[in-house]
Amino acid sequence: MTNSKTSLEHLLKAHDFHPVVPKELQFGTGYIVDLTPSSDLWSMVTAEHSFADEIVNRAVAANATVVIGRYAEHRLIYQDKANFTDSPDRTVHMAIDLGLPEGTPVYAPLDGEVFGLANHTADGDYGPTVILKHKLEDHIFYTLYGHCATEYLSTLTVGQKITAGQQFTAIGKTEENGGWAPHLHFQIIKDMGDYNNDYPGVIDPKHLDFYQDNCPNPNLILKRSDLD
Repeated sequence: MTNSKTSLEHLLKAHDFHPVVPKELQFGTGYIVDLTPSSDLWSMVTAEHSFADEIVNRAVAANATVVIGRYAEHRLIYQDKANFTDSPDRTVHMAIDLGLPEGTPVYAPLDGEVFGLANHTADGDYGPTVILKHKLEDHIFYTLYGHCATEYLSTLTVGQKITAGQQFTAIGKTEENGGWAPHLHFQIIKDMGDYNNDYPGVIDPKHLDFYQDNCPNPNLILKRSDLD
């Protein structure tokens, strides 16, 4: 039996994973976005120049190959989206975003199986979504991939085995991903609870302790040194 003191977080930290996106992008020069309310990014936003436009400008200036959105970051970018009108207090992002061009392949970081598939089409939602189920020693856990390309949903079935390094989806277009700039929302989940093809990726800060425990930092898999 696994030692009861060997947490999933410890196992993830010690394990070597296949890159989730092409290696040269996952580990390339990154521009880490600050989307907190106090960020100086907002001083550049106008009616004609969105925060997404400003992020592109800053990423180009930094010669970045990937734009990175932070885990457990407090953001106020969701409140004008239809998907959040029933829960305006959801502001804390429980994943890492990898901003990359549409069509960028997405690979399984380790062996698993398809647990959930859906196309969440509301404005601000995930769009095409894939959830994989994994086992690492005696721990069962899940990885969620949001804002994917629609065309791959029809190639997958629940229960389908996916091997480490296998491409199973790709990053979707703005027109299909909930209205966001192309990026991958990558999240780890210990316990899916009553969910099967969806899981909260932005949460109310009053529930942060629960979600930080149930959704560990995805950098335990991504392993970028600038996010430690």
